[in-house]
Amino acid sequence: MPESIKKGTFLNLVAYGLSGIFLFIFKIITARSLGKEAFGIISVFLASIWIISRLLTTGIKDSATRYISLHEATEDRKGMSRVFLENLKYTIIVILFFLFLSLSLFKILSLQLFSGFLTLYILFVLSCILYFVLFFLRGVLQGLRELKDSAVSVIVEYFTMLLALVAFFSFAKDVRFAALSILLAPLCSLLYILSTISKHRKRFSNQPSQVPTTRTLLRFVIPTSFVNFSSGFITQLGPPFIKIVSNFSLAGVFTASLDIFKAARTALTALFISIFPHLSRQEALKNKKRLHVMIRDGLIFVLTVSVIMVVVSITFGQRIVEFFYGEKFVIARVHLLLMSLFTSFFLLSELFNRILLAKSMLKALSFSWVCAIMILIGLLFLPCSPLIRAEVALLGAAITAFCGMIISLMVSKTSKDV
Repeated sequence: MPESIKKGTFLNLVAYGLSGIFLFIFKIITARSLGKEAFGIISVFLASIWIISRLLTTGIKDSATRYISLHEATEDRKGMSRVFLENLKYTIIVILFFLFLSLSLFKILSLQLFSGFLTLYILFVLSCILYFVLFFLRGVLQGLRELKDSAVSVIVEYFTMLLALVAFFSFAKDVRFAALSILLAPLCSLLYILSTISKHRKRFSNQPSQVPTTRTLLRFVIPTSFVNFSSGFITQLGPPFIKIVSNFSLAGVFTASLDIFKAARTALTALFISIFPHLSRQEALKNKKRLHVMIRDGLIFVLTVSVIMVVVSITFGQRIVEFFYGEKFVIARVHLLLMSLFTSFFLLSELFNRILLAKSMLKALSFSWVCAIMILIGLLFLPCSPLIRAEVALLGAAITAFCGMIISLMVSKTSKDV
């Protein structure tokens, strides 16, 4: 049964809360068992998977979510089937394209990202493919507003990752076992979704319509993929960039410090996932009053969490890092402050990302993220330490993206009023 936004947010909050705890423990065990350098390798491994997955498939995921919820709102079962089949086709094309690139760029990527570890590269490729399919099917569940099944799949994913790590490390502490644990996470989550999604088949028609057209879907998928990639690229860039300009050890220290704000990001991710299909549905129904209430409540929630993160960074943030990861991972308070500010503006950007996507303001979104990436690239060349360069660049990009989206919404509202 489709869940309401409050119930959906609660379910996702529980799911992403538990998954955040599982991932946090996973990282602590990895860091303490393998040391800074090996933990840096795993940080780059995870970041690379998430960057590639966001680039190639989150546009497809959001397309499935938006258009399935839109057609369900008007009880167009044939349109829902059309959306499902078209996005499935795009997912298969993406997998084939990724395999071609992976084979073509094998030497470059394996050397630059994983220092020539062949096993890690193979696990990286397989993990990406599994996440491509997983993201698409989660988009379908979220479009149907079956947020309970989507939430359980998230719990299965990260619980599997942690459980596999503990099992493997009981035999031998090796970076390849940590990477294999990451591979098993999307596999088990995917198996769970496949076991549950069949019960929703009756909500689709056996005869898909010709609407929405391929052109309509691609005009949403392509810019949305760029928008989601830009967002994921900015948030996950830290570890790969620091590894390239410095070493794996510093990348591991950066990841450990940024992880103390993971709880806030987890809570708000639950909100963003729940709010998007409901925003899309209200847009289809032209319910402006309900839309304004949802946006207002979301903004208040994000701002409250942001203030808490900044306070934590300048008070006892260092103690949190030392408690969980050990003294060797502790860095200066200024770094934690910059990370909290970056995380705050990024989360504000993600909220307005959902709002503008629901309104199909793709040009405005794309322009905002293009400007953010330009600022990011420019600030990465600042004449300072690798950590400061990464933190200032990420903060500048997040502020630019947020301001661009706010201005776009204001201009859109003004032009409609006129």
